[in-house]
Amino acid sequence: MRNVARNFIYQIIFQVMKIIVPIITIPIVSKALGPSGVGLYNYTNSIAQYFVLVASLGVAMYGNRAIALAYNRDENISILFLELFFFKAIFTLVVLFVYLITVSFFENRFILYVQGITILAVLFDISWFFMGIEDFKKTSICNVLVQSITFTAIILLVKDRSDLIIYTVIQTTGLLASQMFVWFFIKQHIVFEKISLSNIFKHLKGSVEFFLPEVAIVLYTNLNKTVLGVVLGSAAVGYYTNSVTINTVFITVITTLDMVLLPHMSSLFAKDNTERIIELMEKTLHLQLFFSIPIMFGMLTVYDKLIPWFFGDQFLFMNYIVPFFSILIVIIPLGSSLATQYLIPIGQVNKYNRSVTIGAGINMLGNIILLPFFGFFGAVFSNILAEFFVTFVRLKSFLKQTEFKFNLKKIISFTLSAFTMMIITRIVSANMPSTIITNCIQLVIAVSIYILLTSILKVNPLIEMVQGYLQENKQQD
Repeated sequence: MRNVARNFIYQIIFQVMKIIVPIITIPIVSKALGPSGVGLYNYTNSIAQYFVLVASLGVAMYGNRAIALAYNRDENISILFLELFFFKAIFTLVVLFVYLITVSFFENRFILYVQGITILAVLFDISWFFMGIEDFKKTSICNVLVQSITFTAIILLVKDRSDLIIYTVIQTTGLLASQMFVWFFIKQHIVFEKISLSNIFKHLKGSVEFFLPEVAIVLYTNLNKTVLGVVLGSAAVGYYTNSVTINTVFITVITTLDMVLLPHMSSLFAKDNTERIIELMEKTLHLQLFFSIPIMFGMLTVYDKLIPWFFGDQFLFMNYIVPFFSILIVIIPLGSSLATQYLIPIGQVNKYNRSVTIGAGINMLGNIILLPFFGFFGAVFSNILAEFFVTFVRLKSFLKQTEFKFNLKKIISFTLSAFTMMIITRIVSANMPSTIITNCIQLVIAVSIYILLTSILKVNPLIEMVQGYLQENKQQD
């Protein structure tokens, strides 16, 4: 568990950067590029992501699990790493060639060419290896370094709508650089040996099992941007993307523990210790809900005071969108945890595939049915329905297979405390202007109320952690 805690800290450092950078750069980029510029970037990026998906071919998840299992069984991870790397490299180069030919027929071909760098980045991505051996330090350091550089470049170089290409170059080359820097550390773990071509392609079946759900995931997360761009134009994509992004920032933090626990849970499964997996999940899922529920209500508390100064007056339409997406702050992390802490580590990829396939089907069907009637909001509702059913299917499967039970007293207490927090904070701040100071005041009031109420109701896990730590130190003394 010490290793898990250490890796969690490294991931937290990286994820904090992933929060700080968007918090500062989103308003800069939004005000500089406007809804159409932000939308065009995300629309072209959504097209590139389909090719990134094929180039990756499920190796990230498959490789993470395969390396974790081999590492804990003292098998030769050098050969396994090289087989997986060259397997992915072959697909990446073929896909990149097809992409460059395909986008040459598009209207915005130049920006699409630049977006192609994200496909090249797939070639050098070996983060799955370091996750598999539970070494998060190196990838976190590289990512923090590159994010600091891209952050500075965005502040200095992105000034107006004409800088869209510059912004795209910064983002794509930053991604490529973060993947390449990690290679400086690979020699510490890998001995380069000869491998056979036949062994390279033996991983096709395993990676395809993880590739299929990734296709489905892209269809219910990325498709909406593409559809909105085609049907309603780039400005609609800008509103939609920023509304999703502001919630995704918090979702990213909440799901940090999942990627840390995936190799650890795989290790426990390799040692036939499934009971320990469930025991850990009883703690992690309730801890997650302790944070995700108030963050959802927190978003419903601050959004109308946040959007005007944070995104600019051009994005005021987001006031109608963000409240709908706030529910995803609870739904997505819960579904992610069920997949990465249980279904994937114990090898139940078929159930994982089923959940995302259902989500993709609902999203596509929702767009077909709802877009003609609700327009822009048809895509919003389709996304929410898809995420809900993905989590529902995983949760149903998880509860059916295990004796896990949610603590309803805790969940109800979290919800009532967060709801009360929202009501009181909105009443107190109702007549305040839309400024950063107002949001800071709202934050202080809301956090204080939530911590106080959960402590009174005796459901605050932070207090339990502090008490446990103090008791442990007392016993050592």
